[in-house]
Amino acid sequence: MTAIRNKPMIKFLRTRLLLDDVRSLLKGWYFQFVSPENRLPRDAEAERDEIVLSEIRILMKWKEELQDLNYGRFHNMNLGCRIVNGTVIPPGRIFSLRKFLRGATEEMGFMPGPMFVRGRTIHATGGSACLISTLLFNVALQANMDILEKHNHSADMWGEERFIDLGLDATYVYGRKDLKFRNTHSADIRILAEMSGYELHCRLVSDKPLAGTTTVRTKLLRELHPAGAPSETSSAYRKGWIVATERSFRDESGTTGTTYYKEEKYAPFFLS
Repeated sequence: MTAIRNKPMIKFLRTRLLLDDVRSLLKGWYFQFVSPENRLPRDAEAERDEIVLSEIRILMKWKEELQDLNYGRFHNMNLGCRIVNGTVIPPGRIFSLRKFLRGATEEMGFMPGPMFVRGRTIHATGGSACLISTLLFNVALQANMDILEKHNHSADMWGEERFIDLGLDATYVYGRKDLKFRNTHSADIRILAEMSGYELHCRLVSDKPLAGTTTVRTKLLRELHPAGAPSETSSAYRKGWIVATERSFRDESGTTGTTYYKEEKYAPFFLS
């Protein structure tokens, strides 16, 4: 039976959290973070007037090889959606997923689920909650938000069965890898996230439209193979990749410029 970790796995957790706080303070972010309590009730009239700035839907699959962990996996995604749902981010303020998911512990209601660590799958409490990070990154990217911190997964764990394109995934590890983005819009934005059946759905809404349009592209720059492994034996391992993600924004005057660009590495690994 696979052992399940119930506590955050990060060594020197308090030190890492302190360093993240110091970094945020030095960058001027620390007092700009929105609180999980920063929610406003939605009435029917306000809902009718809301403008969708960006939206993403991800259809998840039941993984037979995960057996009973599937229940925890879907439970954690659903709970993560409920934790961030309704959050209001005023102009210039910053969303940090760490402030919301924290350690994704049993005390918060999370269950054991799969988690990717150093190119392999382990089972840990809160596993699969990082799908919330992926949802939020994509809607923030599409809405031309300022991406302050984002991390991809260490490897392309699902291969051709991946649920989203490489470069558009975003992992979350308490004390080590966070998702942070700033509201660059001229009005409040609200996060709406939910899980219905096997579908994850997330939107950013506001009472004002974006002052332009965004275009997001990903490009595979390079294919990677394990050291010493010839490409003809690729069925024995999962390829790695170097991927570039680029976002351009065309404002109302017709001027287009790049507002996000990042190259990320997915390490190759042998299949056991």
